[in-house]
Amino acid sequence: MKKMLLTIAMCFFVLGLVAQEEKSIYLSDQNVVPPQFNEIEVEETVKERSPICSFIEQNLEIKTPSSTDYFPEGTVAIEFTVNSDGTLSNFIVVNRVDYQLEEAVIDCIKKTEGKWRPGEVNGNPSAMEKRVYVRFDSPDNPPFEELARQNYHYALKRFHKGENILNNRLLSAEKQSRKSNRFFNRSLSQLDAATVYMPNDATIAFWKAKNYEKLGMHKEMLDMLELRQTLLSMDISEQELKKFYDLAVITLK
Repeated sequence: MKKMLLTIAMCFFVLGLVAQEEKSIYLSDQNVVPPQFNEIEVEETVKERSPICSFIEQNLEIKTPSSTDYFPEGTVAIEFTVNSDGTLSNFIVVNRVDYQLEEAVIDCIKKTEGKWRPGEVNGNPSAMEKRVYVRFDSPDNPPFEELARQNYHYALKRFHKGENILNNRLLSAEKQSRKSNRFFNRSLSQLDAATVYMPNDATIAFWKAKNYEKLGMHKEMLDMLELRQTLLSMDISEQELKKFYDLAVITLK
């Protein structure tokens, strides 16, 4: 059953990549043309971006935070459906950073309603999923890779401390479980923080699965292992995001 679920998940992954390409692709006996956002006039500074990224970078509106507040950095990932009639629906936040930023991205994408040419399968309009990444970055802070690495490092320290507590025979089983679970949950929180910066990192997914295992959360563990397997097949770096998906970059002030 596990093998079957993994096979199904990989099939959906392949179809997802097919839907992102900017050209016709033959998948078995099907000629698949992904949905395309119509070209728009863009500024010289963003001409290297895909049309949808150019639109987001020029039109995204976020409320200016107060002097005592700030927007967190991270990469928001939004998945939505381009229907056969070109309308948009089924908006899903795939990678979370901040509610206000996520809603701003969704609102901006919704403004493109009517500007999409639907995908086609063998010449027939067909509903297809589209995924867009929007990176919110502050030039004054360390690179995302460094921030993710810091959280990952702290997560592993907490995980191993939880393991050490489980192996401490001076504690009762109840105290072992209670104290170790506290560290495994903290480890998960740090890994979630790392995912904000690196949404497609297979190693982070692996250690999330390890924490779920220690917490007895077997369904979550299996789901995370399946995700890890998918991410390993993707091996997506930030540069590859531009190839497989659409990555817009917003500089926070």
